[in-house]
Amino acid sequence: RIGLGMGMHVLAADPLIEEVSIGVDLFNSDTINLTVKIPTVDLDQLLAESDFISLHVPWTGEPVIGRDEFAKMKDGVFFINCARGGTTDEDALLEALNSGKVAGAGIDVFETEPSPRQELLDHNRVSLSPHIGAATIEAQRNIGLELADRIIGFFGDDK
Repeated sequence: RIGLGMGMHVLAADPLIEEVSIGVDLFNSDTINLTVKIPTVDLDQLLAESDFISLHVPWTGEPVIGRDEFAKMKDGVFFINCARGGTTDEDALLEALNSGKVAGAGIDVFETEPSPRQELLDHNRVSLSPHIGAATIEAQRNIGLELADRIIGFFGDDK
């Protein structure tokens, strides 16, 4: 666990990455540099102990968070999905919201983009954004570089 000065602890679970360094720029021009060893816990422990869960995973063809995972979460958890549409079972999310298991959800991605389910759009404990979670300067630069590499590869010397 990492203490961030205000008693906040960060738990992380990732089957592929063992360590990551994170720089956080503060409002007064100071920077905090953190090294997080991952996995600090397994997924079941993360689900059981977290007050806020933020999902950032690629689409693998099936949901990562569904009924079983919501059942393992603390009552009153806040859930944020900035991953990909389909990584969360939206039926299970709606059930968890309606039962109070999930106190609130922040959703940036949807199973049925660009036309999200009306129940999610209208839910009073859901905050929505239009798939802009990756709209940082760094992410857009990386997308531009990847796109340029693909264009160069397509029109490369072998064509």
